[in-house]
Order: sequence, then structure tokens, then C-alpha cells
Amino acid sequence: MKQKQSVELHIPLQEEMLPVIVSCAENTAQAFGFGKEEQLSLSLATEELFAFLSGQREDAGEMQFCCRHGGYYLEASCLFPRRALPTKVFNRTASMSLDDDAALAEMGLLLAARTVDHFCLEMLSDNRMGLQLRLEKRYPQAAPEEFEELPSLGFALAGPEREALKQFARRVLAVYGDSAPDFLHYPGKLVDMLGSGEYGAVLMQDSKGQVGGGFLWQCGGKMAEGFGPYVFSEQVGIAVTLVEGALNKLARSGIVCMTMRQPTAQAPDGYFEPLGEVSLVSVGGVVQRHTALYRQLEEDNGMSVFAHPMIEAFLRQQYELLALPRKLQPAIYEGEEQLADSILSTRLDRRKLTAFLAVLALGADMQENLAMHVTALRNENIKNIFFELDLGKASEVEAAPAILAAGFTPQFILPWGGRGDLLLLTLPEEA
Repeated sequence: MKQKQSVELHIPLQEEMLPVIVSCAENTAQAFGFGKEEQLSLSLATEELFAFLSGQREDAGEMQFCCRHGGYYLEASCLFPRRALPTKVFNRTASMSLDDDAALAEMGLLLAARTVDHFCLEMLSDNRMGLQLRLEKRYPQAAPEEFEELPSLGFALAGPEREALKQFARRVLAVYGDSAPDFLHYPGKLVDMLGSGEYGAVLMQDSKGQVGGGFLWQCGGKMAEGFGPYVFSEQVGIAVTLVEGALNKLARSGIVCMTMRQPTAQAPDGYFEPLGEVSLVSVGGVVQRHTALYRQLEEDNGMSVFAHPMIEAFLRQQYELLALPRKLQPAIYEGEEQLADSILSTRLDRRKLTAFLAVLALGADMQENLAMHVTALRNENIKNIFFELDLGKASEVEAAPAILAAGFTPQFILPWGGRGDLLLLTLPEEA
């Protein structure tokens, strides 16, 4: 795992400082090995954000800009004084009138949000706001290739070397098609993801270097999310060996549990517990059902999570089934001051016609905003719409009534999936 590199700049929010921060963003991306397209995207997003903030008032204060190299991505954190930031423009469904001067000024924020791959807005405790911009490196897509199942040739566990990982990615696409995670369409990206230390893998190879199967996982906090197992050979026991190899790698790592949202049919019996079932509509209109799986790796010493009365009964039932020690604390909006405009994040996987929504900031227009997002996604032919609710954040859980009113229903809990557990809700296709 490479040491993460970062560049930090403290700069006054003054218009004349704009060339300084734009140059810093562009040169940092270049120094970290990102191409012209990525350099331009990061510098444009930074320019639009800084230009808007510096134009609001003369005593705007200072912005702290930190750009971190994550291997296959760049993450820019922008910290600035909290004030009247028009958060509504960050929403995917935001639209503006070209006759409105104020709207045109805010268009820069909209461009900043669209230019990068992910963004996250936070209200910090020291009277500041934080905006994280994440830009992923562009990689060539794997060319389609034919593949026939390998005979039994003595496959054994092997380290995930670069060329073996690329071979593995191409074989997953050839055998599993669009059911594979999106990142496997880019073999070079998979290599860099493993190099970042945020992902892990075990492979099965024979003496000739042929990859007969593999299993991947992403580590985030105390939960690892697994992908697979993927099997390309008729050799008996490959799936079991892969799962056991992954569990051995994660032993004594501090990871409490592993979950798999869409395990393959080769996931071996007896190694995981079911969390719940999810139905996905494919491009051809075929409904595929997946049972999410869970495996506890270390003792779960429990934690407190937030619960709105409208979802409390469901949460208690799930925690009882999973035998997880949780203390439920009430999270109810009781008229205190809140933002006028809510902010929702949208994570899309167009190949699977799937979107995941989440709360970035709760506002008075939450129900209306969510309805607009759903309409926009349906218009883009997104069939599978989910909502991820972090039970470790009271401000998110307070949004439960609006989420349920939009037609979402709770499906299952992903233990330790966020700051707390993650509740996954789904929206029926007809809704």
C-alpha cells in the first residue's frame, strides 16, 4: 500500500487569489500523474467554487484547500466559513433561468458539482462548512472477449499481481456480464484500487498463470463489502477456497463484519447469513432477485443508533434477527432551525439501471426534493432506485417520514455500513 500524498493550501477568499488556487489544483493533479482531462475537471470545479464564495462578501475569511491522492482518484477538501450557501444548486434536479442574474452566479456551483464524480457537503461544528470533491482517474475500458470455462488444472491461492488482476477483470466480464461491478470494466482501475489499500483481493491461479477465480472486497470503517466469488473453472472447491482466503486476510484487521449486497450464485453455503432480498430489473426487463449476505468477523460490542418512530419497529426486528447489540435513540424533527433546501446525493450505475440516493443535508423541502429526484431518475430509465440511510446520523434519520412518503420501503440493514449501520430502502418500479 502506497503512502497517501496530499497538498494543502490556506488562502484568503478574495477574487484576486483565484489564479493561485486554480493553478494549485491543476498542478497538483498533474504532479499526481493525472491526465489533461482530469486536471481540467479539478481546476474548473475549484475555480467555480472559489469564484462564487469569494464574490459573496468582502470579509469572507479564508478557505482551506487540501488535495489528496487516493491512487485511482483525487479528493479535494474545501473548508470555508458557514454562511448563506445556496445548497439547492447541488441537487441533481436543479434548474435555473438564464434570465435570472442570481441564478447565473450560482451556475458556477452547479458546474462544480457536475464536473467531478462525487461531492459531499458537511456542516462542521466549528461554524464552517466542508465540501469534498472527488475526481476519478479515466481508464480505458476492457475490450469484449470470448471465454470458455477452464478445466480442472490445479488452481491454488495466489497473490493478486498486476497482470493477473487484469486477466481476472476481463474474465469476470466475459462470464458474468453486466452483473459485475462497474469498476471491473476497467482493468487498470482495478490494479490501482488494490494499490490504494482500500480494496483487497484473493485469486486462484494455476502453474501457467491462468486465473481460475477471484474474490474482492472494499474496506470502509469496520465493514468490508465483498464482491464475488467469481469462478471460471470446473475445479471443485474454488469458491470455498476463495472465501476462506478472504476471511483469513481480514482476520485481526479490525474489520467487524463482511457484507455482500449482490453475491454470485457460487457463494458457498454455511459461510454467511442472509440479510434480506433485493429485486433488480435488468436492461431486458428481467427481474433478478439477490439475497444480501452477512458474516461477522469479530465480536460486535454494540453501539447506539438513531431511529425515527416510523422505522423503529423494523429496526428492532432486524437487530433481533441478527443478534446485534444496539441501543436505539430517538431522532425526530421538532421544529428547530434547518436549511431551506435539502441536498441529496445520487450514485448511478447505468449499466444496471440503478441509482442510490442519500441525504447530504436535511432541509425543509426534503419531500418535494426527493420527489423531483425520483421523477428525474425515472425519466432517465433508471428502474432500480434505492435510498441509503445512515443510522449513525440523527439528521439523516429525521428524513425518514419524507423517504417513506415517497414510497420507499425498508429492506435490510448493512451493519457498520456508515458512521453507524446503513439502512437500505427500495422504491418499487411502479412508484
